[in-house]
Amino acid sequence: MVMKRKTVSKLAAALPANPKDTADEDMDAQIVPVEVEAKEVTEKDLVAARTKELKAMSAEDLKQLLISNGLETGKKDAMITAFLKHEAKARAAARAQKAKIRAVVVEKKQELETLPTAQLSKLCDAAGLKGLKSKEERVQRLLVQWQADDGVDKALARIASAERKEELDAMDDTKLQKLCNKVGVDPFVKEIMADRISKRENEMGCYARPALAPEREAPKAEEKVDMVEALLANEAERKKEQELKSQQEDAAAQKIKELKAMSLDDLKKRLTKKGLEASGKKEEMIRALFLVGVQEDAAAKRKADLNSKSLQDLKELLSRNGLATGSKDQMIKTMLAHEEKCREDLKAFEVKVGEVVAQKKEKLVTKSAADLKEMCAAKGLPVGGGKEERIERLAEELSKDRELDKIASMNIRMKRKEELMAMDKASVLKLCEQTGVDPLVKNIMVERIMTQDSEGEAAIVLADEPPAKKARVSKK
Repeated sequence: MVMKRKTVSKLAAALPANPKDTADEDMDAQIVPVEVEAKEVTEKDLVAARTKELKAMSAEDLKQLLISNGLETGKKDAMITAFLKHEAKARAAARAQKAKIRAVVVEKKQELETLPTAQLSKLCDAAGLKGLKSKEERVQRLLVQWQADDGVDKALARIASAERKEELDAMDDTKLQKLCNKVGVDPFVKEIMADRISKRENEMGCYARPALAPEREAPKAEEKVDMVEALLANEAERKKEQELKSQQEDAAAQKIKELKAMSLDDLKKRLTKKGLEASGKKEEMIRALFLVGVQEDAAAKRKADLNSKSLQDLKELLSRNGLATGSKDQMIKTMLAHEEKCREDLKAFEVKVGEVVAQKKEKLVTKSAADLKEMCAAKGLPVGGGKEERIERLAEELSKDRELDKIASMNIRMKRKEELMAMDKASVLKLCEQTGVDPLVKNIMVERIMTQDSEGEAAIVLADEPPAKKARVSKK
């Protein structure tokens, strides 16, 4: 019994140079004798036959077979089972690959078939395919050329890339970071880390005008007080404040008198002892010593105020300012140091505000006298005097504008960003850890791993748990 069967191993084989002249010859050439139709071998039959072959092999030959396939050896039955699984996996992979190839070819064919005839003709002309009249011929020829141009491999590569991306996207950041480290990919981007640190520091108020957290006053019990009594109490408080102010002014005047009575050498010695620069005119040295004396008196008073607080009140005060608590003495020292730092930070911030005012002042200089007069009038400032006086009035008014704080904060933040970018990546990463900033960006890790894959490196998949190593069987 014979039957006609047309087999096409390649797309090109299905396309003769002259279909009309060679159609019969092509069909005749592919008439093959068949006794009976080939029965498809099932996976079960294949495994049974292969098991029989493997059992017939010697243990040593079987061992060498497993070693050559990168498998672990052991008892004969275990080796047979392992090798059968290995082959079954390979066959499954081959079937899957074959199915993918078929799918991309079918997809490309369908894509070409859906195109209008005019567009197909243009594609054929561009490819140098002439004399094709039917749509079927055009599709076939374009399909053959697509295959010759590695169309199948390119399509499979796109599918593999999409599957790899989907696989990586499903991983969490920790696994992706481990994979980056394993394939030698840097998962960190310094600019992103610097941006995130800057954002976190901004949220923490690092760039804003420095200020201490206000102290909570003890709630006063609500009492019904006679209006006259309230007025008398207020008057007494006002007189007390005036008396205190008068005492402070007298003490300041006495202090200045004592300093003026000192010799120039004594003033220099005291300045040196205080860690200040002992130079300049006598009046300047007196002013410097007076100011440092005022600061010392204020610090002593503040220390006494803190010392008068209860342990619990001190703990609450430090907690509100984000400071660590401890013993009473330690908390007082910590709070005083924090307040001193805030004062220094405030001075530095005021310098930044002054820089903004100076920039605004430079712009005012370019204005005409008439424009400056209108600006002064709009802000309710005196309009008299010359141009310089008006500029000074406007600049002084500007310095009171809290909007300048925002500009100063932005300038400080930009400078901080420059500092972060100038640091090495390891230091920036350490800052991320200290500030609780996530240094990783999933999309970037995925992209960099895929780039590494596309450059010829084998794709690596991290298992949730490493497989347990099988114990080797010692020969007796």
